[in-house]
Amino acid sequence: MTIEMKKESTKIENLLSTLLTTLDEQVFFSELSKFFKSEIVCDEIIVNLAHEDGSCRMVAKDARAVKNAQRISKGLGAVGHVIKTKRAYFSNNVQRDPLFASTKTEVSHSELCVPMIIDGVIIGTISFKGNSEEVNFKKEDINMVIDSLNSIQKPLKNMKMYLSAKFLNESLKQKIEEKEIELKNSVPGVTLSRSTTQEKEIIGKSEIMQELLVAVDRVAASDVNSYMAGETGVGKEMIARRIHCRSERKNHAFIVVDCSMGNDEYLESEIFGKEEVDAVRGFRIKKGALEAANGGTIFINNIDKMPVKVQARLMSFINDLAYSRVGTHEKLRSNVRIIAASSLNMKESVALGTFREDLFYNLSTIGLRIPSLRERKSDIEILANHFLNLGKLPEAQKSMSPGVVKLLEDYNWPGNVRELHSIMERAYVLSPGMIVERDHLADSIKVEQAEINEEKEEIRIFREMTLGEIEREHICQTLDHLGGNKTKTAKVLGITVKTLYNKLHSYGMIEAKEA
Repeated sequence: MTIEMKKESTKIENLLSTLLTTLDEQVFFSELSKFFKSEIVCDEIIVNLAHEDGSCRMVAKDARAVKNAQRISKGLGAVGHVIKTKRAYFSNNVQRDPLFASTKTEVSHSELCVPMIIDGVIIGTISFKGNSEEVNFKKEDINMVIDSLNSIQKPLKNMKMYLSAKFLNESLKQKIEEKEIELKNSVPGVTLSRSTTQEKEIIGKSEIMQELLVAVDRVAASDVNSYMAGETGVGKEMIARRIHCRSERKNHAFIVVDCSMGNDEYLESEIFGKEEVDAVRGFRIKKGALEAANGGTIFINNIDKMPVKVQARLMSFINDLAYSRVGTHEKLRSNVRIIAASSLNMKESVALGTFREDLFYNLSTIGLRIPSLRERKSDIEILANHFLNLGKLPEAQKSMSPGVVKLLEDYNWPGNVRELHSIMERAYVLSPGMIVERDHLADSIKVEQAEINEEKEEIRIFREMTLGEIEREHICQTLDHLGGNKTKTAKVLGITVKTLYNKLHSYGMIEAKEA
């Protein structure tokens, strides 16, 4: 063993000894970053802890502990990529690397990110950064880091068990706190949400969704009533929740009232409350949504099903900001924002006389249209992956075969995002391995695809054609498919470019001088 090897072995042994004596994550990972800082030439070294939802949090930087760092969203930058793929990644030109597009800074020139994996589970990443062109990384650096991590597997396993227990405890504590608040503020018959309930992530990178979210945030900044139109299952409640959570009313209640639930009398008491004398319990007051949501937001879904009597009372409240509970004439006041939604064409309901025109126009001061899943096909794959692995540990997450993705994108989605969620949950359960195949999807998707294939077959009507006509049609279709690129077209057809030009000239598609 050479002197250098002995020194390296001694360093590893010292690190191993240090890490085995602590379960303090800040001490543990600051010592780990201190070791690698002396082994890899870099300007900055960062250790991030991975969470079950794919996000991560900085815990050490340049051999120093980092406290209360904000979480980095799932899939963001090189760290997000490494957590997702469980494979190391490096770039010596961060500014031009698309993977760093969402996180790049003017300082970083190069970056190396290596996962810390124990028993197939990723517990975090180690990132090395270079701020000048003099600092470049290579595959040998990756090998060095991985070999060193393999040498300290025992303390890493201890830390993995500790972090698993800690994260589980934090998750249970948060759920208990949320449940306590929900019970404390609960109102019979309505769904109540306080500001402690986190805003749910709305997934969608398609242009139509990005435009919608920009409009939604503008609506949130105002304080007027609004109306949302969209098919069943497109996520109208999630949009309403986003508006509330990003508005000045976010510290007050968010209440959901569904007009499709219960009869006329029930719905009236749900919104306005009720006073009654019960033979057993005596005088009883039931708070309605307007009272419970004072200062906050009421989301009224399926408003097209609201009875005419309740429409009149709601219109009166909008005009006077006052109302009375069912069974009494005492006037109460409430300051709420109303967000209404329907899957039907409300203008038709107004024309038919089933919905008050004045109420509709008062509620639709600002209108939003939520697109169907058919209109945002580019979001289907990321949504499907999200629902497939929702709530799953990293090591239990599955992926979809290309055939499954194609089927999902070709499907009509009458139930929209809600249907996709249900189908992906089912697919996860039915797939025995880590890959979801076509057979694991719902029959409705496979039947529709079969019908589409049959229609395509029927469209192929026989035409009498000579061999020359068939050749011409095939050449033109190939040229069109390849965007008019004649070199690629010739290669695909197995002919020379000159031959292709001669044929196109004979078809009258190009001038003689071009051929």
